Amino acid sequence: MTDALESHSGNPQKIVEKINTDRKIRNLKPVFLHRALSDVAQVMGERYANANPNPSYFDRLVVNRLEPLGTSVSASYTTLRVFKNDKYVDRLKQTIKDTLFDSSLEAVGVYEAAGVYTLVLASGLTNYPVIEMSPDTAQYVPPDYTGKYSTTVENGINVPAFVTAMNRERRNTGVDVFAVHTLLHKEAWKQVVQMSKQGHSSVYDNDADVCILDTSVRELFQTAGDGFQTAKLLVDSVLLSYGSIALDQKYNAIGVAQKDGYWSVIFGSCCKSVGRCAYPQTLDKVDYIS
Repeated sequence: MTDALESHSGNPQKIVEKINTDRKIRNLKPVFLHRALSDVAQVMGERYANANPNPSYFDRLVVNRLEPLGTSVSASYTTLRVFKNDKYVDRLKQTIKDTLFDSSLEAVGVYEAAGVYTLVLASGLTNYPVIEMSPDTAQYVPPDYTGKYSTTVENGINVPAFVTAMNRERRNTGVDVFAVHTLLHKEAWKQVVQMSKQGHSSVYDNDADVCILDTSVRELFQTAGDGFQTAKLLVDSVLLSYGSIALDQKYNAIGVAQKDGYWSVIFGSCCKSVGRCAYPQTLDKVDYIS
């Protein structure tokens, strides 16, 4: 095995990519980087830094944080300091080789601080929450994905389900339904790609650029967050936090996207004609404007 951690210091995604490269050589399935495991790795890494590693504390974390992920979860952790010589490679092989190249391994969590890495490795996951950090987007499969081509999923989300749920709320309050604006839709995707790269949720303000590209867009309201699960739950979250915007008559166009658990919803006030099909079931029934 090569020095995956040393080659990609401080970059969990690159570390998992290297692990997957080494697993592929051994004809093993790839693993993904799991936020819940990384959170546990951070706790143990910080305890190690404070000279209080206490392995029994990890057992408590497994019960409280990891067992809810499945009925047969098995997890282990290890802490490694990066050495700039062959001793590091030898130690890496000796300490985690058997676990890292176990055929049952499914997910990895990584935390690094001051050159010290804590890895949490898990198998037996029967309940997969949002894969919020993935080394390869091909490894993230939305829950309603139906094959190589989906009739519902675009920008990483079930767009018809999102539009339907949002429009149902607008109809209930007597407000015109949304149409999906292609420019806002593209911008939402750019936002989630940026969030995924940065590793945190944020709104990257470029309202002026969007309005210049399409003068029919008179006003924007951008929202963003983390922890995406389903289109319907995203609608519930947006209505809870931004209900006054989502149900405002002046906003009649929308763009939405999610990637690796990060989501973006952009509301637009547009002078073009808007949605006619309130409750689309497939992408070809969604009203798009540009």
